[in-house]
Amino acid sequence: MKTFVLFTHTRWDEAPRIRHQVARLIAEAGHRVVFVERASGPFETRGVTVREAGPSVTVVRGRRLMHHQLRVLTPLDWMNARLVLRDLRAGLAQAGVAGDFEIINFAHDAAWLRPAFPRHRITTVIHDDFEAQARLPWFGHVTRNLRETCEASDRVLAVSTPLANRLAAWCRPELLLPWSSHSYAPPHSDISQRDTLLFWGYIDVGLDTARIRGIARYVGARHPELRLVFVGPTQVPARRAATVSRFEGFPNVEVHDAMRLEELPVDRALAALIPYRRKGDVDATELPNKVLPLLSRGIPIMKCGLPNMIRAPFILAVDDDDSLEFAIGECRRNFVAWQPSIERFLSVHNPATRLRVLGIAPAG
Repeated sequence: MKTFVLFTHTRWDEAPRIRHQVARLIAEAGHRVVFVERASGPFETRGVTVREAGPSVTVVRGRRLMHHQLRVLTPLDWMNARLVLRDLRAGLAQAGVAGDFEIINFAHDAAWLRPAFPRHRITTVIHDDFEAQARLPWFGHVTRNLRETCEASDRVLAVSTPLANRLAAWCRPELLLPWSSHSYAPPHSDISQRDTLLFWGYIDVGLDTARIRGIARYVGARHPELRLVFVGPTQVPARRAATVSRFEGFPNVEVHDAMRLEELPVDRALAALIPYRRKGDVDATELPNKVLPLLSRGIPIMKCGLPNMIRAPFILAVDDDDSLEFAIGECRRNFVAWQPSIERFLSVHNPATRLRVLGIAPAG
């Protein structure tokens, strides 16, 4: 059994993202994971917290000086790194981590990990277009930090081909796409019972509400037997209220709180709807996390935007009414015929293949 320290800007109890999935994948392979979650502000908490989050997963939380989007000058990065590193070392000591361990870094601004841990292997996973998220881009601090972090890493993995191509200016990135942690389960074949376009994810400002309204309007007029069902959480209640208010006046749109995959109405789903608005970090997405669990239930995908999304016959664009009409017809005609292809797709994007990409062998 080996120990892997995952350094992140994400809380452990957030909705699962690729850093949580990597943590669970490694733990299920028989290794120990220390998940260093997003640090608190210097006055939000005192000291370092260490807790057990599950079998073989320990969560460590320290402090930071300020948010990375505000650290526009190099001295601010240096001062922040000193505080974060001090708490990180204290947290690892409290967790009993010593000697040899590997670091998997999910932060774009952690080049300081290399001088702090010169003998430890560091793999960096770049999982977003951080430059697109920078609030003060004219300082170039996001690009600077991203470049320095990549150059300080032994390996760099990127979660999409467009992102890997951009990082190639500084390193030799490899591709780490999401994977399915759910086995394929054949769906029932009675298409007459499938009356739902299902969204499963964050109900937030990232949704293309204008396109959703267009879909609801078209479906209501041309396919009144269909409904749009949105299921998921929201980090900020006000954002949820603002998003849901855009669906008022459409009786064929339903919104529900978060559910597990096992609770979703997949037996009624004709397709899964992924309606994201166009923006830099979303446009680079090649395989959204939510796609694979839905495919594991045999559900085809209808997507808006996402120009770089992976190509497959059962993934269809619905960016206008003509493509929506075509997609509805294709799903009804080919739902059953697509199932072998969906099963083969999942067999490629599985946990064992991603462990190999990470260079991790099962313990024992």
